[in-house]
Amino acid sequence: MGKYDRPTPSGETMDVYDVIEAFGVRCPALQHLIKKALCTGVRGHKDIMEDLRDIESSAASAIRLELGRDNAR
Repeated sequence: MGKYDRPTPSGETMDVYDVIEAFGVRCPALQHLIKKALCTGVRGHKDIMEDLRDIESSAASAIRLELGRDNAR
């Protein structure tokens, strides 16, 4: 299993990217946020506070991207 793989209650294995695909998340900033949120503090090279700051930054990026889409319409 990779560092993002997790067992499901049904006994299958899925990773963060399977979840992102299943929910159809297309915004790269939200994809990054989801990965950080699901794996906060467990990936080994960053502590929880660093991951939370990255989540905050990704949320701000997602807002900027969405505002840019709205302005382009």
